[in-house]
Amino acid sequence: MCQELWMAAANLPIAARRLAIASALIPAILAAGAAAAARDTPVDSLVLLHTNDTHSWLMPFDRDDGALVGGAAARAALIDRERVRSPGALLLDAGDVFQGTPFFNFFRGLPDYRAMTAMDYDVGALGNHDLDDGPTGWLRARPEARFELLCANVFVAAESAWSNGGGEVPAEYRRGARWVGGERVPGEAPLRYLAPPYVLRTTPSGRRIAIFGLMTKDLVGIVSIPANRGVAVGDPVAVARRLVPELRKRADVVIALTHMGVEADRALAARVAGIDVIIGGHSHSVLTRPILVPNGLNDNGWHGTAVAQAGSRGRYLGRTVIYFDGKRATRVSGALLPVRPAEGEDSRVAEILRPYRDSIAVDMSRPVFRSKARVPQTGLRDGETPLGDFVADAIRAATDADIGFINAGAIRAALPAGAVTVGDLYEALPFDDQVVVVTMPGWQVRELFDISASRLGKGGFAQISGARFVIARNRAAYVRVGGEILDSNRDYRVATADYLYNGGDGYKIFARAEHVEETGLFLRDAAIRFLRENPDYEFRKDGRIVWEGSTPALRGMGRR
Repeated sequence: MCQELWMAAANLPIAARRLAIASALIPAILAAGAAAAARDTPVDSLVLLHTNDTHSWLMPFDRDDGALVGGAAARAALIDRERVRSPGALLLDAGDVFQGTPFFNFFRGLPDYRAMTAMDYDVGALGNHDLDDGPTGWLRARPEARFELLCANVFVAAESAWSNGGGEVPAEYRRGARWVGGERVPGEAPLRYLAPPYVLRTTPSGRRIAIFGLMTKDLVGIVSIPANRGVAVGDPVAVARRLVPELRKRADVVIALTHMGVEADRALAARVAGIDVIIGGHSHSVLTRPILVPNGLNDNGWHGTAVAQAGSRGRYLGRTVIYFDGKRATRVSGALLPVRPAEGEDSRVAEILRPYRDSIAVDMSRPVFRSKARVPQTGLRDGETPLGDFVADAIRAATDADIGFINAGAIRAALPAGAVTVGDLYEALPFDDQVVVVTMPGWQVRELFDISASRLGKGGFAQISGARFVIARNRAAYVRVGGEILDSNRDYRVATADYLYNGGDGYKIFARAEHVEETGLFLRDAAIRFLRENPDYEFRKDGRIVWEGSTPALRGMGRR
């Protein structure tokens, strides 16, 4: 890897006139691109097939309307059909291959990477959940991925075992980097790349393609801190500003393969010139066609950056097409192709997955509970939900604690109507979090609820049991525990996940607690036990968290 690729980009002024022209042209570009996408791909084009956030959903599953969708074998068959339609297409993935179903809990990413290798992926990006077991776990599965995996802004301590083979991070790229956990990396601490920052490809037609990877800067607070000590994250925008100008010198097209979320992708596109296309992930956004973000400094036909993303769980295969006139990219189009098992499955991928599926099928199909209705996953980050109440109830009951407290991001799938199986609970609670009980004084409990209230809309927002409060100006008010007004001087036992106790989602408050009980009980096992012991449990909300201005609720809470 040549050292000259780490030169800093010169600061360029905003080209206001070109930016205005780009904004005016966007509707026409989208219309032209959509019309072109309806025809067979012409010779003067590059097709990008892409996935993101597949999260170990390797088997087909039922959509909310009952339709069977997804599955790696069906995805492989669709990819094969698209390659016949568009020879020379690149197959990309934007991260979070791991974590979400029992396939990861039992096999830690091996079947995912083996299936992707069989599909002949070209390039992938690193996602935050790919580091749920830390670099040690990811590197253990990495040899099964016979394709490039990239990340330009995730680094590791040079003295760690993970740095073997990784290039040294130049000073200008690691400036401002933070360790997982949030502390700033000292300027003298040597860092190396965990994965290569970029790759260069030449298409059969001779076009030079640069692809680089980026991770969300939120990685510092959303992965297991103990498993990722010694991992650092650089600011993705700052890294891209230095890297992209160097890539442009060597490529006709620059593609960012990001795991940051669609809003962060839009900001990247607006703030960093020279990126033609962003293939993104992390926010699970279903973008039926690319978003065009104007940037007057981009010398392509759409005068900006196209942002694409293909939902999650392998429900869709993204198809983004870049059209050329000579070596210049002139327009872009895109669509999402549904992955439907009824349209065919690849027998080779199905055979790869069969032994993994069969080895856990009996245990995962064991019944636990019978639900009168489907219990949706939606709304967990935006307020109290029946599913969230259930999980908080389960960990409180398992420990006889005063309060149950669980982050919304820990709960990842709905529960079906009818028979609820062990496998369903693994999908709803896929992380290997263990229940801990922390003793906290009442004033600290209030601070804990304040933190949760400020996390509204994010994975760190908490679902609770044994307590009630009102969200008022992003803080917790009218707090009651066990039906009584919170006593600031009394100690309360709070059941939570060890992920939060170790500072995940920014809950550093737990580090100040003087006493913690480690139960050794997995979160999902507590949930399974709770449902078996409470066959008449009703999934419903009961006013544990309400908002200021909800007058009836406030009156009710005031009387209790």
